[in-house]
Amino acid sequence: MEKSNKIILIFVIILTVIVLILCGYQLFKRQRGMQDAIKFKNEYVEYNGKVNSSGQTYPTVNISDDNNIKYLTNEDAVKMLSEGTGVIYFGFKTCPWCRSLITPLLEVAEEKNEIIYYLDISDIRSTFTVQNGELEETKKGTDSYYQILDLLAEYLDDYYLTDSEGNDYATHEKRLYAPTLVAIKEGKVTSFHVGTVDSQESGYDKLTNEQITELKGIITKLIASKNSAICSQDKC
Repeated sequence: MEKSNKIILIFVIILTVIVLILCGYQLFKRQRGMQDAIKFKNEYVEYNGKVNSSGQTYPTVNISDDNNIKYLTNEDAVKMLSEGTGVIYFGFKTCPWCRSLITPLLEVAEEKNEIIYYLDISDIRSTFTVQNGELEETKKGTDSYYQILDLLAEYLDDYYLTDSEGNDYATHEKRLYAPTLVAIKEGKVTSFHVGTVDSQESGYDKLTNEQITELKGIITKLIASKNSAICSQDKC
């Protein structure tokens, strides 16, 4: 009888330890998620009402402390595009089109209880300039950036620069523009969207209620695509 009680006690202790570990892990995940959410909010809200070097005012964004953003590293993004499932938002805080997109995106994400994985692409892309009629690469993109270009090549446009006289110069690479939303299911793209809505002429223009409704419909369809068949860029 005494031996049986010891076995039961050991079992209870082991079970208690397992429960505490699981609870601690869930708390850690929640705290990390909150850290990402608050970091993202602070980064974007910081530019509300600020004026850029061209004299244009950044669009105001409304972001809650418990938004559904989770940050990705460059390597995380490559892995998700290769084999993962989820929705990735490629953008950056000073991109006006991104700022127009983000409030509708987060509202739909909350409604659908969907995590939005975020990669800031402001510093990872290659940059070019045209000097005296010659195209010059001023900064090479990161290795991860070129991996992302390869993985999304089917959906990306060729990248050209246009000079003040209207001459086009081929960079001989694709371009990942901001904002871009990509839905992935088991490493396959199910939906792909660049920008906001066609009727928004400038990222600095405030979206109308009709445009917001249209954009939220696009986002909703994109999120839902993860549970459907693979689609092309033109047909989803």
